[in-house]
Amino acid sequence: MTDNEWKLFEINLIKKYKIDPNAELAEVLIKEYSSHKLRKTDCTKELQLYIDSILVKLSTYRMDLLDTFGLTGKWSRSKKEIKYIFINTQTWYFLLKGMPVSMAYKKTAELLSISIDDVKIGFERRNHDFGTRELSRFALDIYITMITRQLSSEEVDIVNGNLDEDVNVQMLKDLNHHRMKYRLLIDKF
Repeated sequence: MTDNEWKLFEINLIKKYKIDPNAELAEVLIKEYSSHKLRKTDCTKELQLYIDSILVKLSTYRMDLLDTFGLTGKWSRSKKEIKYIFINTQTWYFLLKGMPVSMAYKKTAELLSISIDDVKIGFERRNHDFGTRELSRFALDIYITMITRQLSSEEVDIVNGNLDEDVNVQMLKDLNHHRMKYRLLIDKF
């Protein structure tokens, strides 16, 4: 996609989401935004406004994190996956503060009043289709979206040390996958 094509793609994704809000599109929008932060590129003003509105809701109304991001309800993942994504978002917070994995698991478990085993299972859970740690990776996208800034090189090293594959490689696979999936739909829009 050319620069103008991906911008139009983002704008049309936002329009589609406003007409038919669903968890699947919300996930794509989060991944689009996160990819800009990882690649150090600018997103469209429409995507930035969408993300800003979510962050205002989070800070103002203290709403549930995953509800606010639109990840529950229509076309959402299973309740178990939603639970793990939430847990993993908290775990990334502690990891990117420089904590070792075992301490991040412990802190997450204490914060959420769950067992360390639950945290570990959620963070290390693999997708059956591809064998990747998809829920952990997507939780990272949510975390990056929440902090609204680029990761430092040290943080990228921490991320890469905790994922099975370089974060930039995974991000490109995600982008290519959802751009192929939604391109025809958006082009019709």
